[in-house]
Amino acid sequence: MADKTAMSPLVTTFLLIIFSLVIGSVIMQIGKNYISNLETSKPAPVDSIIVAAPDNELKQLQLDYINNKITYEEYLAKEQLLVKK
Repeated sequence: MADKTAMSPLVTTFLLIIFSLVIGSVIMQIGKNYISNLETSKPAPVDSIIVAAPDNELKQLQLDYINNKITYEEYLAKEQLLVKK
């Protein structure tokens, strides 16, 4: 039983490096395919739906700005008037 020899530490190191490179390459390829599939399949755009009516003027002003009914400058001017009330 004393005649058994194990693998050299140098050979073991090379095998571990090769194994990690193979596993890394496989994982990178899977990730690359996954990302390319995400880029080709775009979800349909969703419009926002307002369920409840706003209960004050500031909320209505914010909704008008979010829905592009007024410009940013108009929003700021009207907001200052509402906050000063």
